[in-house]
Amino acid sequence: MREVVVVGAGLAGVRACESLRARGFGGTLTVVSDEPDLPYDRPPLTKQVVAGTLTEADIRLAGAEDFGARWIRGTAAVGLDRVRRRVRLAGGAELPYDGLVLATGAQARPWPGQVPAGVLTVRGLADVRALRAAVGGGAREVVIVGAGFVGVELASSLVGLGLGVRVTLVEPFRRPLRALGGTVPDVVAAAARRAGVGLRLGTAVSGFRTAGERVAGVVPADGSDLPAELVVVAIGMVPATGWLAGAGLALPSGRVHCDARLFARTAAADGTAGAVDPRIVVAGDVAWCEAVRSADGPVPLEHWSNAAAQGELAAGNLLAGPAAADGYEHVPSFWTSAFGLRIKSVGLPGTGGRVVAEEGEPGSEKVVEAHYRDGRLVGAVSVNLGKRLVEYARRLQEERDRPEPAGDGRIPMPVAE
Repeated sequence: MREVVVVGAGLAGVRACESLRARGFGGTLTVVSDEPDLPYDRPPLTKQVVAGTLTEADIRLAGAEDFGARWIRGTAAVGLDRVRRRVRLAGGAELPYDGLVLATGAQARPWPGQVPAGVLTVRGLADVRALRAAVGGGAREVVIVGAGFVGVELASSLVGLGLGVRVTLVEPFRRPLRALGGTVPDVVAAAARRAGVGLRLGTAVSGFRTAGERVAGVVPADGSDLPAELVVVAIGMVPATGWLAGAGLALPSGRVHCDARLFARTAAADGTAGAVDPRIVVAGDVAWCEAVRSADGPVPLEHWSNAAAQGELAAGNLLAGPAAADGYEHVPSFWTSAFGLRIKSVGLPGTGGRVVAEEGEPGSEKVVEAHYRDGRLVGAVSVNLGKRLVEYARRLQEERDRPEPAGDGRIPMPVAE
């Protein structure tokens, strides 16, 4: 290969570039990013950067300018021609490639309709700048719509600023961070209330109240009113794959279907996934990988560790080709911190049917809860006991080699390390 294009300059894209150079690729390496900023680490955005304990310079991805790439920043990829092997950019320019890494990540899911001024989403550095500017400009009544990871992290960071910011979390389900299962969401809810965050759980939002052109409140579906000078919509992420429409790739749930070696699968005539394209690999939030799966099928991951590991392997496999490529084997892991709690998970806890508190007391701020499905460990979640998860990662490795019960056709969740 003489020309490799990496679309996406987040962690997965940067790790792919580093891996390409480390494995001896000496050709032209082009990185396309729709953001004008140099690559940066996203997890600190909603925590330390909002809280002001880290600066923009602190979160730059080290080494991003050391692998001799041609950077195209502030320009989005808008189309892909796999037959001619060309990536089309906004403005009409085309980039030829011998190998292509798809690492475009995800975008914040927008509110389904028009929004007034003062309603934000938070995904990238520019969003955090706007949020900090609003709070710095005097916004004190803040409503966050959605109590997933982004919403909870932002609530914790904002109430910790010491500026008298009053935060209300509105969530249509009855618990924050409900994907963690077990008693951990209840622990988070209790900690949020102690920190002074208002919780409106089991409450959907029907719209916004305005004063002129600016938001003045959030209108829950029950007809009540929540005053707001600033609203953050944190209702999930959307894979950034709209530009791949018509490219002939399989896109289940909007993500790029890839095999266990991270090669992109083409779309078959019947709408299912077809053969792999040996010139295209996928990494990070945008990947729908056959190697990351529960008993029900592939599970998309939006984790830092997953993006890093997939970026590195995808690049190596692109150079090796499908015949010599390695399968993706990685223990999924995730951590977050909010309201003085440090929460960590390994495996795929959201796919289990039975939850057991194996260390500490259920509902306490020091607990490890294991998640099982059909008697098999599928994941674990800890609160303030993260070191204990090393043992659960080891157990998950052992589960990989344990055969499934005969006759159900399921594939064990792959793990490694």
